[in-house]
Amino acid sequence: MTEPIDTIAVIGAGVMGRGIAHLMARGGKQTILYDAAAGMAEKAKMSILAEVDQRIARGKANEAELSACTSNITIVGNLHDLASADLVVEAIIETLEAKTALFRSLETVCSDRCILATNTSSLSVTDIAKVLRKPQRFAGLHFFNPATMMKLVEVVAGPSTESGTTKRLVNLSHDLGRTAVEVRDSPGFLVNRCARPFYGEALKMLEDGVADAATIDACLKLEGGFPLGPFELIDLVGVDIHLNATRAVWNAFGQAPRFTPSPLLEDLVKQGKLGRKTNAGFFAYPREATAPLSKQSCHPDIFLRVASMLANEAAFAFQEGLAPAEGINTALKLGLNFKHGPHDLAKMIGVPAIIDTLERYAKNDSSGRYTICTALAEFADQ
Repeated sequence: MTEPIDTIAVIGAGVMGRGIAHLMARGGKQTILYDAAAGMAEKAKMSILAEVDQRIARGKANEAELSACTSNITIVGNLHDLASADLVVEAIIETLEAKTALFRSLETVCSDRCILATNTSSLSVTDIAKVLRKPQRFAGLHFFNPATMMKLVEVVAGPSTESGTTKRLVNLSHDLGRTAVEVRDSPGFLVNRCARPFYGEALKMLEDGVADAATIDACLKLEGGFPLGPFELIDLVGVDIHLNATRAVWNAFGQAPRFTPSPLLEDLVKQGKLGRKTNAGFFAYPREATAPLSKQSCHPDIFLRVASMLANEAAFAFQEGLAPAEGINTALKLGLNFKHGPHDLAKMIGVPAIIDTLERYAKNDSSGRYTICTALAEFADQ
């Protein structure tokens, strides 16, 4: 029987850290919140309680949640105050230098039974673990924003992570009402890596003049059941943030052609059009309503291209042993609220149609962008 995790320390009281602390406290865990910036953790707790109050007023929460967050979150002002933790989750700035320095310090503070975890979405768990004396108790614990709502947690194992460590993190995720998908460390993990074609192929179609951004979004929502189109999502997240994430994956994979950042993203960032936060990106905000699109109005290849590339990238991840087909499918559905995961899409479309689609576009693109994964059929058959 694995040792339970009852006391969790969260380092970093920004948006992600605050959300993780809220989730832990709501789930009945003793939660220690620390931030190096004076007063930041206190403000975060106040923000959590104010948010719960607002949700109670709307009938979306109850007094029990408010009581749990009030009593379970303890604010501390020193790393040494984390010594009692069974788990420490960091959610600080996304730089390797900052994270490795923090974990070096934590090894001198925390007990040997304490798990150390990073919530990074873009850095290598393996690279962070290299500085640790006991990397076997270190892993990635990647929550999605907002952590209080998103059901997926990626539990990321580095080469030295012990199975007992990941098992305890999976059990904790289940205790919190989350679905944990175990992932082997790789650039972008599962969701951020396997979702690249959803945006990348849509951008390629926009570059090629297949249709405008609104039409591509509408076709994908209509035919694929996606809750938001790729351009709506990029504007929501931020064009600059999306570009940085794409560059990170592209560089991590040796600038593989299928991950090449679109010049359209580069141009928008240069113009300061970063999406909703600047009221301009692929669309202008507030956005005017558009007439609904019929299936007959959709270009026949819009959904087929995106779906084929999603299934093909998932097959690459499966071939590399990142996770089983079912885990990859679950991760994409829960991490992005997709109606269909890439394994579902492979089944729906069929391997012959996917291969035909990728081969057709490869005839006019010799870069290797449309290289077919040799494990595609095996992935689809799982």
